This record gives sequence, structure tokens and C-alpha cells, in this order.
Amino acid sequence: MGGQFHDIAAGTATPKAYEYSWNDDVIAMNQFAGVLTSATESIASALDTNVKGRAIVVYNPLSVEREDVVEAHVQGLGGGVLVFGPDGKAVRAQREGDRIVFLAKVPSVGWAVYDVVSGVETPRNRVEEHSIRVHIQPPSIENDRYRVAIDDAGDIASIFDKKTNREVLSGPARLALQTEHPHDWPAWNMDWADQQKPPRAFVGGKATIDIVEEGPVRSAIRVTRETEGSRFVQTIRLSAGDAGNRIEIDNAIDWKTEAAALKATFPLAASNPLATYNWEVGTVQRGNNDEKKFEVASHQWLDLSDANGGVTILSDCKYGSDKPDDHTLRLTLLYTPGLGDGNGRAYDDQTTQDWGHHQFVYGLAAHAGDWRSEGTDWQALRLSQPLIAFVSPKHAGSLGRTFSLLRVSNSRVRVLALKGTEGWPNDVIVRLVEVDGKPASDVHLTFFKPFEAAREVNGQEMAIGNANVVNGQLVTSFTPFQLRTFGVRFEMPGPTLEPETAQPDSEPVALPRDRAVSSNDGAKSSPGFDAAGRSLPAAMLPRDFDYAGIRFYLSEGGRAVVARGQSIKLPRGHYHRLYLLAAADGDQKATFVVGGKPVELTIQNWTGYVGQWDNRIWAKKQETLPPRPDAPLNAPPRVRMATVFDGLTPGFIKRAPIAWFASHRHNAAGENEAYAYSYLFAYAIDLPRGAKTLKLPENDKIRLLAATVSNEGSGVVEGQPLYDTLTR
Repeated sequence: MGGQFHDIAAGTATPKAYEYSWNDDVIAMNQFAGVLTSATESIASALDTNVKGRAIVVYNPLSVEREDVVEAHVQGLGGGVLVFGPDGKAVRAQREGDRIVFLAKVPSVGWAVYDVVSGVETPRNRVEEHSIRVHIQPPSIENDRYRVAIDDAGDIASIFDKKTNREVLSGPARLALQTEHPHDWPAWNMDWADQQKPPRAFVGGKATIDIVEEGPVRSAIRVTRETEGSRFVQTIRLSAGDAGNRIEIDNAIDWKTEAAALKATFPLAASNPLATYNWEVGTVQRGNNDEKKFEVASHQWLDLSDANGGVTILSDCKYGSDKPDDHTLRLTLLYTPGLGDGNGRAYDDQTTQDWGHHQFVYGLAAHAGDWRSEGTDWQALRLSQPLIAFVSPKHAGSLGRTFSLLRVSNSRVRVLALKGTEGWPNDVIVRLVEVDGKPASDVHLTFFKPFEAAREVNGQEMAIGNANVVNGQLVTSFTPFQLRTFGVRFEMPGPTLEPETAQPDSEPVALPRDRAVSSNDGAKSSPGFDAAGRSLPAAMLPRDFDYAGIRFYLSEGGRAVVARGQSIKLPRGHYHRLYLLAAADGDQKATFVVGGKPVELTIQNWTGYVGQWDNRIWAKKQETLPPRPDAPLNAPPRVRMATVFDGLTPGFIKRAPIAWFASHRHNAAGENEAYAYSYLFAYAIDLPRGAKTLKLPENDKIRLLAATVSNEGSGVVEGQPLYDTLTR
């Protein structure tokens, strides 16, 4: 799903390494989602979200102002829906169940507030007039930029670009099955002998075609097919506005095809012996396939152009491709090798590599000239980094309804990083790259507030020179594809409250801790975290730490409260939220009562995986081998115990925020169990006005290690999943 893990396929020596890698990915996604939500909450608290309906705060992670599609889950929608932008004007919107889809403009590395008003009468002629046209007979979809036709086999048969008045394709865009029998090292290798052959088949069969979205913002056709034991569901989407300059193809594939690479094949009208491949901070041109170079790498896009224009292929997570001739690009989507006659036969378990469920998106954007002329490289970034919606409480705010952290005067200079530094709390690091491969002069960077000083730094954030500051802007220039990094020092913020009158931002809750849930290396647990006597590694537990700006204080020796229905007194004061640091012996659904109000929570297991991709199940089977050529006639048969594929365990992701984790745990004897993860989770509860007590559930499998009350208001909540859900 998140790319092509050919190098960590689950072979005899590596399945555990694969599982650990995926669990680490989920931990990282979980924690980054927490950082993004916390950062947005800080900004949103100062935005003006005092709207008529529901306030949606939209975040743009890219360093260009953009118009794009926003998708948000909003509870309690009823009737028709209207959406108003920061300027109070209505924008295109459509409702899809409990989802609202609308077109938003958001500034560079910035936020914008939108107002969702439901239960209104939507003028029907307005919706019909602006709908993106979609048909089943014959299957087609059309917006202001493209007319896309789908044939009876479910393939994209034609893409007509209205802007350039040109057909984009020279033949149907199809999913090809390329036979793969590498001689050696099957998880890694593709062989030139296989690549010279035509595809053995294309995904076809009986295609089921449905309209799944139809509206003024976005319309979509879903194509469902089955070929060679695999199921392919592709959703072809066209949008309004600037988002309509790209075609998106969303894929949900249940893959169980043998000895094949799945390749999205694009036969293009453009023809050129060279194609351009993105390397994130540069590009490279390569020719057609040859025996030394036939499966090549790129990051988020590749492009084929000629004198009449061309096409940029966009990808959210697929990085391998090939170019069999002057007018064809093929994006490699999945790879399950067969076995050649080399040492690959020692790795027969790899013949089920990539089997399971996959979700990913790719697309394309046509253009005149080359990829620079319409900036189709930005369409690739917009595909992989969509606008992100948060639902916010209503309040006034000094920042207004739009806010940008940083603006760059030249869109052909991209911000790669904007972050704090290790040692200077008021310094910000900004890293940029020129993306056209051409010199760029007089580039102005405008920050969200005045700064005291700026300097150029290297990758280690060590000063290497002065920076040019003119009228409060950082002014610089770039050579082709040059990377430059600057440190900017901002003025110290002034105090906001007088110390003698200010209520503390947060305060720890006193807990009657009654169980030791951690142990030192080599020390027997007493009694330990769970029923087996296993425990948290005490050496890894801090005495206190911050999570999303909230400080948790742990007891010395790592003790916890076992939930047995106790009533815990909350600190006095006008606090608005309670944070619990907890975990359980197995996932536990339980009811906490705060100020008389019941709150349902699922306290997650303190150990195990928080995420796992579809996992192959193996069984042992005895196989009879052919006799050796030099064996005597009466030699006994040769046998071996083979490891054979025996099904899949479906993947999962748990979503409670991880506040702390360690990559190991202790057994009852205090011995380290490597790659047996330990977790503590943060749970936020909005406090009813005047709440004085927290009543724990009657569930002795739940351990509460710390609790903190905060005077922050009810914060933003994600309006869409911030990372993978593994929904089928």
C-alpha cells in the first residue's frame, strides 16, 4: 500500500523484519498525525472560526497557494449543504452521505476557515449547471479540461485535452501483467529476458461500471474487474477548478496473481526517445529500456513530452517504472516473482510476495510544452499531499480566517522543510530547492511575522554565511536545482498573562497508584503490567514528558492505578480538558464518568502491534524431490519439508494516540524481549463545566499511569483520517 517493499519481502529469514518495519511505519504515522493535529489546534485557536454553521479549518502543507478538493466527515449533516469561504462567498460543494466535498483555496503553508451550513435548500439548477458530466452509456466523464472515455473492457480508451485541443493517448491505458521469472534473488531482481517479452495478459474480463460520485465538485466512475485470481477496483475521478487539471485513478486491488508484475501502461500521443524522471530535488532524463536499465526509479512523477506537449504521470507511492518505446510509459504497481533456474529456488516463499489488499492512487496531467510550462510537477505533489480538513469549535480570533506561515515569491522554488532547531527556541529552519533546473534570482521569502536576523546554514544547521534581508523579507537566488537552507531568528514573544493572576495552563491529577507496572533489567516483575508478569522497561520510562503540549508526570518506579471503580478528585479551577495516560492488558472497552457524564473509551493493549499489513500464513508440507542424476537406481526417495502459503491474516491499524513507546518489553524475569513493543496512549476528555471527579470503570485490566487537566478549550478534531485506515 505505502510503496513497493521488494527488498523486505517475507522470505524465510525476513518475515519478522517485514512485520517490525510495518509496525514502525504505523507508529510514525500515529505520532505525526498527533503533531499535525496539535499544530493545527494551536493555529486554529487564534483563527476566526465564528461562522454560521460548522467551522472547517483546512490546512495546505505545500508552499504554493492552491485551489483543490477538500473532503471532510461532518456529523449531523441534514438536507442540502452550502459552503462559504473565508471571504463569505459560496464555493462549489456537494454532499456524499456524512461527507462534505468542496472546493477550497488555501494559502502557502497555511490554513483557511470554511463555513458548512446544512439543512438548506440547494438551488437545483445551480448544481446541474456546474456538475461534472458523467455517463454510463457509453461510459465517460468530462470536466472543463478533459473528456475521458472508457471502453467496454473497463480501460481508459481516450483522453481528450480541451486546453491543447489534442488527444493524449495513442491507445487504451491498460493494466498489464508482465511475466517475471528472475534467475536469481527473486524479491529484488527483474530480468531483461522477461522485460523483452510482451505482456502475457491485460486486466480485462467482464467489467462492472458504476457512477459513484456526481456533483459540481467531483464526479467519479468505478470499474470493477477480475483477472488471473486478482480483483481490481479502479475509480476514475475528475474535479472542478484547478484540481481538474489532473485525472486521478484510485486503486483498490486484492492481488493473488502468480509470477507477474502489474504495470499501469500509458501509450501516449507524445513521442520522444527520452523521458524525464523526478528525483525530489532534481530530475534525470533516461532513454528507452535496454539490458542495463529497464526498471528505473523516480519519486512522485515522470514525464514524456514532445514539441506538441506531453503528459506527466503522477504517483502517490509507486517509484518504479519503465519505458519500452518512444511513446509508452509503464508505472510498476505490484510485483510477485516466479522462480527462475538460479538460486531463486531457495526463496520459493517469495512467490507470494505482495499478495493481499493494496490501495494507492496514480494519475496524469497533460500539458503544452514540457512539464515546466504548466507546473505539472505541483500536480504530483498535490495528489500525494491533499488539503487536510479539521472540524473546529467556534470562536473569535485575531488571525482572521486565513493564515500563512511562509510565502515564496517564485513558484519554481519549493519549500522542502520548515521546522524548529535543536538549540534555539525562536529559530526556524527553512530548506528550499529550485525545481526547474534553471537559475532563479530575486526570490523573496515572507514569513508570518517579523524576524530579527537570518543566516544561511548547512545540512547540520551550522552557519555558513549571512542571509540578505530586505524590508523584512529574506531575499536570495538559486542555481539550477540548488538546495539552500536558512536559519531565521524571530523576536521573543511577550507575556500574555500576568504571572500572579494567570491560571496554570495545566495541572497534574493526584492518583492513588497501586501497582508496579515496570521493572529494571534483570529484576523480577512484581506484579508487572499484565497477568503474565510482563512489564514496561523501567529504564526507558521518563519521570515526565510532553505530549501535544500536555505534560504527564509519572511516578518513580513506574506505578499505575488499576481501574476498580475509584473516584479521583480533579484539581480545582476552570479547566476544560482531561488527558489520561493509560494502557490495558488487552484492548478494553470501558466507561469513564467525568463530572457525572459517561465517556466511552477503548483503552488499547499495552503491547503487541498497533498495525500490521496483510500477513501471510505459512504451513509445513513434505515434498518429494526428483532423484539426483548420479543417484543409484535403488536410492530412497528424496524428501524435504517445504514452507507453503496457507492464507492471509487481514491487516489492521489501531488509532489511539501513542504518547510513549519502547521497542521492547520485559518478561516476568526482567529479561528484554526485543521487538515486543510497549505503549502508553493519550486519551482526551472534554470536561463538563464544574466537573470535580473522575470515576474509573470497574475493569482491573486497565492501568492509568498519569492524568493532567488543561485549560485549553475544546480543540479541533480531524475531519478525515490523517493516515491509512486499511478499510476494504
